[in-house]
Amino acid sequence: MKISYQEINANLLENIAIKYGEVAKNHIHTEDDSYSLAAMHDDVPIGFISTYTRNLDAPIGEERDAYIDIIEVDDACKRMGIATELVKRTEAWAMKNGLLQIRAWSSQDKTEAIPMWRNLGYGLCPAKIWLERHNIAVDGYYVVKQLNPINPYPHVTKCIKQDLQEISPRAIHDFRLIRAKGGVYVYKCRYDNIPAVVKHFENEDDRRELLNYRILAQHGIPTIKTYAIGKTSLVMEDISVSEDWRLGVAEDLTDVDVAKSLAHWYFKFHENGANISELDTLFFEFAQITVENLQMLLKNLPEAQAMFDFLLVHYDKFHKMIFQPAFTMTYNDFYWSNFVVRKDKKAAMMFDYNLMGKGYRLSDFRNVCWSMSDEAKKTFQDEYHRQYIEKHNNTRTEAEKLETRIDDVAGPVYALIVAYTGKENFPNWAEGHKKEAVDGSLLSKAKQLLL
Repeated sequence: MKISYQEINANLLENIAIKYGEVAKNHIHTEDDSYSLAAMHDDVPIGFISTYTRNLDAPIGEERDAYIDIIEVDDACKRMGIATELVKRTEAWAMKNGLLQIRAWSSQDKTEAIPMWRNLGYGLCPAKIWLERHNIAVDGYYVVKQLNPINPYPHVTKCIKQDLQEISPRAIHDFRLIRAKGGVYVYKCRYDNIPAVVKHFENEDDRRELLNYRILAQHGIPTIKTYAIGKTSLVMEDISVSEDWRLGVAEDLTDVDVAKSLAHWYFKFHENGANISELDTLFFEFAQITVENLQMLLKNLPEAQAMFDFLLVHYDKFHKMIFQPAFTMTYNDFYWSNFVVRKDKKAAMMFDYNLMGKGYRLSDFRNVCWSMSDEAKKTFQDEYHRQYIEKHNNTRTEAEKLETRIDDVAGPVYALIVAYTGKENFPNWAEGHKKEAVDGSLLSKAKQLLL
């Protein structure tokens, strides 16, 4: 039997769903930082594996591991080494991406797989898990294997050393890959014998983050401590060993003390960023809403033709209105994994400034508050507005009304442009925007804005 192995794309995912069912399909990951592979015979899937990466819990939250969410092989094809090959190929992918370990969980009835896990060098531990949707506990076992991630990109570490030697004689060494994605490489390292993290940007466009760090430092906006900024690389403090700071965790999104501290950082970020000389050079998300991109959306989403036809007819007015509100610097990429918190919770600040640009304050409000609990959201908004009134002796009520009306239309349109540009599969995070474009609710907002 001739067997080949193929990464799972959208078409293959549907074939797997037909053969193995929707439950299996729901455990297959096609998003970034995941790896899904199928074993094929005569263009028919006879087995598959799907793995995603996730950060570990505190106090080692900066580390990621690979988790095998599902592995299946046809009954008629078992004991042919297919599952072993699927796991080996997944391990190779995990090591190439600098992951420290790989894990899986199996129910107790899958005892036939135990010899395979042992032969592959996995440790096994009995475990009981609770299935909320079925309200039952299931006996089984966890498997885990520590990996020895190699440095798959020696040319990158060489470039980092050469880049930094041009600005400082300090030595950088002991590289360990944390993440490699889209030409951005992140390593733990030692810089002048200090634990550090270094980011290297292979592509010219991504190197704007280096400029962004310089802009923030120049204008007094708190960031993670930087040790060196070269032409292609940035060396920063390793927060995981900091005595004062820690990485954000998901629970911070419900913590009112953290929300208050983030409001202080965002207020200073916006206030200082409103008057910088570099503002007009920064990336503006809504500038991507061009006639060409609206026509691209129309082609990809003909179900929303009325929506895009309307925006094309009124494009000049829409474009002029987008540039009407006052601009400031915007962070644009809020998530708990992108901020650090002082251990006493009296300060917090964002990092990873690759998507930093200019825009409306309201756009950052939307990104922050979308993720937070209701209580944390209210705390963030109240504290931000308190600071604004204290400094300016008035409110932002009228400005926010205008920004909201524009953002309610331009935000979803920009999200759809991103979703349909350079992605093989339509991302889950954009499904809501797609729905409102198709069901007419976005068109209704556009008419209220432009008519």
